[in-house]
Amino acid sequence: MESNYIKKKNCGVCNKKDFEKVIKLKKFPLTGIFIKKEISKNFQYYFDQSLNLCKNCGHLQLDKFVSSELLYNNIYANRTSASHLSDNAINFFKKFMFETLKNKRIKNILEVGCNDTKLIKSLKKNDHHIFGIDPIWINKKKPKNKNFTILGGFIEKINLKEKINKPINIFISTHNLEHISDPYKVLKKIIDFAEDDTTFFIEVPDADLMIKNHRFDQIFHQHYHYFSLRSLQNLTKRLGCKIIKKKINLKFWGGSLLIAFKKEKKIKEIKLKNNYFHYKKKIKTNYPKFEDHNRRLKQKLMNEKTLIGYGAGQMVPSFAYHLKSDLSFLDYIVDDNRNRSDQKYPNLKPKIKLSQEKFISKKKFLITALDGVQAISNKLKKKKLSFINPLFK
Repeated sequence: MESNYIKKKNCGVCNKKDFEKVIKLKKFPLTGIFIKKEISKNFQYYFDQSLNLCKNCGHLQLDKFVSSELLYNNIYANRTSASHLSDNAINFFKKFMFETLKNKRIKNILEVGCNDTKLIKSLKKNDHHIFGIDPIWINKKKPKNKNFTILGGFIEKINLKEKINKPINIFISTHNLEHISDPYKVLKKIIDFAEDDTTFFIEVPDADLMIKNHRFDQIFHQHYHYFSLRSLQNLTKRLGCKIIKKKINLKFWGGSLLIAFKKEKKIKEIKLKNNYFHYKKKIKTNYPKFEDHNRRLKQKLMNEKTLIGYGAGQMVPSFAYHLKSDLSFLDYIVDDNRNRSDQKYPNLKPKIKLSQEKFISKKKFLITALDGVQAISNKLKKKKLSFINPLFK
């Protein structure tokens, strides 16, 4: 049903309307959904999707933006609400943030996409206040603390002047900008609201590393945009800002890109760099290799007599899609998250079981949570268990 999505015509970075489809994903499934009962027949689970490349600037974004109401609804028995940031990722971000700020006095902080307030709670101090905004707190009881205030809603709809009564000179957005339909419009709203000396911190999945490492399984409906350093440079330039520091966390989401930027004191001529040919060549070279790898991997897996999946990650449906399989060759999938036990993914065969000795001893595994390959493989090695690493090598 077309009402469940909009076909995005404008580039989220340069606002032009000239795209090329570089990857087509026919009947591509939603991800991050865990069910106990069968999927509702009235609920649209698949969408014809594609990854578009802007011919004017080279930014990558989806062709169709599935509605947030559909992506984050409660129609299923359970939808993951775990924090999008691990403790290691939070510590990495905080180190980057304080290295950038040095001795700068923090007045107050605004975090957009604060999720379960995990980062906010690690930053709270008595000498400043933190405001967090996230739609997951709409119509829910919000945590209360004298050092922070949580607002439930979409940043696009919140009146900042009305809701935030303190001067803001630090802005944070970690793994949120890629979910926003119009990143320029949202950042412009925040930049206009914040003080002139504000330092802005953005963290997003790194599209350059996604392409380089053949991790096209990381393309999914929830991420509207796929930012590279090049596209962020163009975006900040268009906003009248300049990147002052950058860093990559190689141990999070296959490569996480962090930037800090500030407002330019003098207004300069806005001339964006066109990276279209650069990314077209990279994707044209690497995507066929990714497809070939999955073909060979599937053949290998089908020859295994007894195989167990390890890791019920939110992106397993994407992995299965590129394998062109319902994962029926797996007896079941084990996971350390007790909340996912005895559930399954819509339209995939294996059920999820809690990782217990009786389910993992003397078994051979396929690591199914691709973003947890390193941690899971280390765990399996310690137990001297046999496993298959599904990633491109």
